[in-house]
Amino acid sequence: MILKVLENHEMLSEHIADHIIDIIKEKPNACILLTSGDTPTLAYKYFTEKVDKNILKDVFFIGLDEWVGVSRNQKGGCSYMVENSFIKPLGLSENQFTFLDGTTKDLGDECKRVDDIITEKGGLDFALVGLGLNGHIGLNEPGTAFDTRCHVTDLEPLTAEVGQKYFGENTKLSQGITVGLGHLLNAKQLIVMASGLKKASIIKQIRESSPTENLPASFVHLHKNASFWIDREASSLLDT
Repeated sequence: MILKVLENHEMLSEHIADHIIDIIKEKPNACILLTSGDTPTLAYKYFTEKVDKNILKDVFFIGLDEWVGVSRNQKGGCSYMVENSFIKPLGLSENQFTFLDGTTKDLGDECKRVDDIITEKGGLDFALVGLGLNGHIGLNEPGTAFDTRCHVTDLEPLTAEVGQKYFGENTKLSQGITVGLGHLLNAKQLIVMASGLKKASIIKQIRESSPTENLPASFVHLHKNASFWIDREASSLLDT
């Protein structure tokens, strides 16, 4: 497990932003997967402030996941967060990104649609993901097979409980739709971004674990080019 520790969340976020810019400079038509949540928001802010928008015209971005039943326009949704912190500030056109639709009547067809896009793009060139307190990546909950493609998942109570913080009112969260671990495992490069003391315990657990589907993030041990980029607080339980 490759580990990069930055002193604080601000430094971590700026390094992530610079790294994504470097990836695009190296491959102008890169297919990049982005996570939502609190952790990457500052990185996205740095990215939108620093990037030369002229290099973005051929890049394609994919949102990692969405709560089933939550629309793209609903504050608190995964797509809403990525769109408003990243897509809109950059002025990207609709043909440069896609999100999983959690409100569609046929979630299976929606999974296939995004599977097909990833396949047509030749796979993910880069994936930035966060880390759940139970070790989930995206909404791939414990027990998810490492070879899954896009799929619908039943949420664990902890995931649903934590997810409520993004909404202004109580919102039913029982399922998610997510890019699967199989796509992430095949990504040319993957970074798991984590910060804060609350992530220290799960990071220690992952580092000491063998690959097991009961701990989804442990799949990084099987990845050819995956690393954890974390801040000092998140590394506090590690013998680095």
